This record gives sequence, C-alpha cells and structure tokens, in this order.
Amino acid sequence: MRKYFAVTMGMMLCACAVIAQPAQQGPGAGQPAQPRSPEILPDGRIVFRLLAPTSTSVTLGGDFPIGNNVAMTKDDKGVWSATVGPLEADFYSYFFTVDGVRTLDFRNVFVMRDGARYASWLRVPGAKAADYQVNDVPHGMVSQVWYPSPTLGMKRRMYVYTPPGYETGSARYPVLYLLHGGGGDEAAWTELGCAPQILDNLIAQGRSRPMIVVMTNGNGTQSASQDFVPLQAPPARPGEGMLRFPESLVKDVIPFVDMTYRTKADRENRAIAGLSMGGAQALYAGLNNLDQFAWIGALSGGFPLLPGVAIEIPAPANAATLRGPDISRSIDPAKYLALHPALDAGVNSKLRLFYLAIGIDDGLITTHGAMKRLLQDKGVKYTLLEVPGYGHEWKFWRLSLRDLLPRLFQQGS
Repeated sequence: MRKYFAVTMGMMLCACAVIAQPAQQGPGAGQPAQPRSPEILPDGRIVFRLLAPTSTSVTLGGDFPIGNNVAMTKDDKGVWSATVGPLEADFYSYFFTVDGVRTLDFRNVFVMRDGARYASWLRVPGAKAADYQVNDVPHGMVSQVWYPSPTLGMKRRMYVYTPPGYETGSARYPVLYLLHGGGGDEAAWTELGCAPQILDNLIAQGRSRPMIVVMTNGNGTQSASQDFVPLQAPPARPGEGMLRFPESLVKDVIPFVDMTYRTKADRENRAIAGLSMGGAQALYAGLNNLDQFAWIGALSGGFPLLPGVAIEIPAPANAATLRGPDISRSIDPAKYLALHPALDAGVNSKLRLFYLAIGIDDGLITTHGAMKRLLQDKGVKYTLLEVPGYGHEWKFWRLSLRDLLPRLFQQGS
C-alpha cells in the first residue's frame, strides 16, 4: 500500500496558485497607514511601495526585464515607490534592498522559496500565463512520498504528480522524471515551476498525454528540502557530487515508482528532463541508461557543473545583458563525451526525443552553442527551443515545460 502524504491542488501552499493582489490594510493602533504593494495597473505596469521613513536607500530587484537595483523614490510620508513595466502576462519574483539589506515585500502574502533563496511573488494576468494558474479543469494530485535509497544510504522525499482520474481508475501511465536546478530541491517544480497547473491545463485541453511526473531531490546529501529537514552539513555547492543522484534515480527511484504506481514500466514510456543542474543530470542519466529512457530533455542545461568538463572562456561581447551562470565557462567536448560514451549517431534510433531549450539571454548560451556543435559533429539529431528575451529564470522553465510536455509519449514521434 502506498504510504504518502497527499496534498490536493486547492490546499497546496504553492506560489503558482491563482494569485490575487493583497488589499491595502488599515493601520493598527498608533501605527502609520501601510501602502498597497504591489499594485497592478490596468496597462500592466506594477507599482511597488515600501514604508521605510528612516531609510536612506531602497532599491527594487526581480526577474522582470529591467533587472535588479531599480532606484525607488521616497515621498514626504516616508513611502518609497517604483513603477515597472508594462510587463507581459507571467509570474514574477522580486525583492527590496533597504540600506544594503535584502528583504521581502511584507505587504504581499505570496512568497517563493527556491532552496534557501526567498523572494516575493506577483502575477500579471493574461492569456500567456493562463496555463500556469489554477483553472476550472479536472485536477491531478501531488503527493509527498518517502522512499528508500540504499544507493545514498537514507530515506528520501520526492513529489509525485498523478493525473486527474488516477485515484479512481485502473489505467497505467507513462512517467516523466523532472529534475530541479542547483540550489533547488524536490518542491521547486511544484512551487515555482507551476508543473501541476501546467499539466492539469494541458491535459484538459488535450495538448498533453496524461502522465505521472516524479519530482525528486537531486542533491545527493539531502533527504528532503532544507526547510523541512534541517541540513546536517553546510549545503553543497551546485554541481558538487551531482553524479551520485543519477545513479540513485536509476537504481532506487525508478524501481520504487514502478512498484508503487500504475506505470507503463518500459523505456518507451519513460522520460527524463531537468533544468540547469538537473538538465545536466538528466542527460547524464538518460544517455548512460538508454535501456531505461526513450525521451530526454535539458532546459538551460548546466553542463559545466559536470566533474572535469568545464573550461574557462572569454566573456562574450554582450555579457552585461546576460542573466545566469557560467558566462565565462563552457565545456571541453572530449571530456564531456568521456562521461557520455554512448553519445553518437546511434542514439538517433533509440531516442524518441532529444530536447534542448534555452533563453537567448541566459549566461549559459555559449555552453549551449558548444553542446549544439558537439551533437552536430557526432551526427545526433535533436529538437531545439531557443527564445529571445529570457535568461536563466523560472519564467523560461515554465515556458519550456509547457513546450516539452505535448511532445512526450506521442505515437510516431
């Protein structure tokens, strides 16, 4: 019998739920009136406000296109404000820096956590963001599942999405193993990537096959996210020990999932994909276990994190406009191939999909170019998504997941 803590979509503390902007609240006894923040204007501009009458400097940062350190101005009541936009419909994270100290917008109840990184959240409504929110469609279930990992010597937690109808039906489903990035954990794709909402909406629209999605913790030294199980040692740097987890995924996670859930337990019905660090792990696990996976994808793949493959390179001419890591690092093709000995034209007959995605403004764009050249030199066919205006950020990973899901488990792919 499955042992898990099930959380319905309506109850989840998920930043990707339908977000209404907080209303302005009156002051308490003896307290000044608190300003409304954030305020979304009809034209898509956002007004941010912070009451800080004794502060001498307040700036606004976030993942909107104008970036960090937007100067805020103070009025005669001590309220600092800045207006951004208009912004496209999407979810955005942001924060204030007050006299050099980063802080949240405490007028906004919506807070995101990405590993040990926190920020405030807002949603600009519109058609482009509709798939990321809770809509009136059948909902799947997200369960927090503990499983044994003899490979890593501990019991570990993962999140598992089962599609609408799973609990009351008898059908079997294909499985996507969806990996997070460096510094993240098993909650990232649910809380930041809006994966359950995207799946619910695409399945309801007939754009995606119903599937089980397993979201694991790719940090081999953690049993669960560090806000749930305190770290017993300093957190690992992104990439440190990153090859321990792919081994555990194949030896521990897949057998557990196939034993516990109604899966279609064959390679044709098993996919693996991930973002950043998880993208590198996904290709490593997939290409070294082609008997297990027929669908592989990397979203903004953090390939320089793999042991021994990184090389220093000159920063590109547009470095100041890039958002993300490894602007001055790439990969040594020979060393990358040494970790992926099966990567040649032979994978074309084995893989139903080899998927690469990146935002053009990502710091990893040079590495992405090196990976494309490597694949072309080896005669490997791949499907490509490159989108201008996006960096190394959740806005892009939500978009690319929405693009990837309809491609998976399709006959004739």
